[in-house]
Parts: sequence; structure tokens; C-alpha cells
Amino acid sequence: MVYRAAQKSLRALGVGRVKDIQQHYTRGRYPDLPTVLNDLETDGRIHPAQIVEDGQPWPGTWYLHADDLPLLDRLTKGDFQPRTTLLSPFDNLICDRARTEQLFNFDFRIEIYVPKDKRKFGYYVLPILHGDQLIGRIDPLFDRKHQRLHINATYAEPGAPMDKPTAAAIATAIENLAAFLGAADIAYSERVPKGWKRALK
Repeated sequence: MVYRAAQKSLRALGVGRVKDIQQHYTRGRYPDLPTVLNDLETDGRIHPAQIVEDGQPWPGTWYLHADDLPLLDRLTKGDFQPRTTLLSPFDNLICDRARTEQLFNFDFRIEIYVPKDKRKFGYYVLPILHGDQLIGRIDPLFDRKHQRLHINATYAEPGAPMDKPTAAAIATAIENLAAFLGAADIAYSERVPKGWKRALK
């Protein structure tokens, strides 16, 4: 079971270490995982990988699934079609908060159980995935009675692009959320980054 589960976890992660795999898919239920990973490597199902940032390799042993090598090849050649979307706080991409911070430099915590006056961003905040970066977050609230999606605040990460195409892509992602919820309209607050204001109004 662990032999198969570890592969599913690694394919979902893209690249990962022992502790990343442990926190994914069948979370915390990978008995004797290092031995299983050694078997998978011997069988040619996974390969050691190295992540290098600014000329420095990241610590730890990272793995990549053999079936993803062609994908890595395509990405290396520039075959990547980015999109902009909103992520659930429980999305698998960000469910491991430490990994999210390491890979995306994005500090994300669910504030549902935080007293209102102590919340930093909002009750049920959705991160904004833009291509391969997490560039901000929104604090939405759906008013079912009036079928209105309220965007209480929109936040941008430091260095987030402030150009018109990015703002338009964020607006489209919010419109998609509204359509999914069955909202008739969207009401934005004034708490919107200056570079995105014209699109989010």
C-alpha cells in the first residue's frame, strides 16, 4: 500500500522530500517510508532531484516521479500555460503550510478560529494563484439572501505584478467564483491594491 500511496503523493506534489510525502495524500500513514522510497528508486519509479535557488541547492533529499520526467522536460523548454485562479484554504497545493512558505514564500494560515479583532486578513481567505506564484489573497463573503459576493478586502503580496493583464486575470477569477456560487453581482470594498483598483470595482 505504501509503495503505491507514496507514488500518488509524489506525483501530486511534483517534487518532494520524505516529510512532504508524509504530509500528503494518506497524511501521516506511511510506515517505513524511507525504505519504500529506496525500493522505488531501485525500481526506477522515482529519481533524486535537486532544487537550486540563486546557485545554492536546497537542503534535503528531494524526489521526482519517473512518469513526470517528460513533463519536466516540457517545462524546461517553456511549455507552460499559466492561469490565474483562487485557491480554497484546503487546496492540496497549500495544505502543508511550511511547504507553501518554502516553495512560494507565502505565509498562509486559516483564521476561521481567530477572534475577529485579531485576524490579519479575514475569516475565509482565498489565495490568488497567478501562473506559478501566489501573488495575493481575497477575503470573500457570499450573501445568499441577496445573491451578492462581497469582496471585503484584496491583498497583494510584496512584489506582486500590478499591471492591467494581472488585474484583469484576478477579476476574471473572482467572477468565476461568483458564477460558481450563483451570485448575481459582486461588491468590492475600497481595500484593493492601487494597481488592481480599476479592474476590481
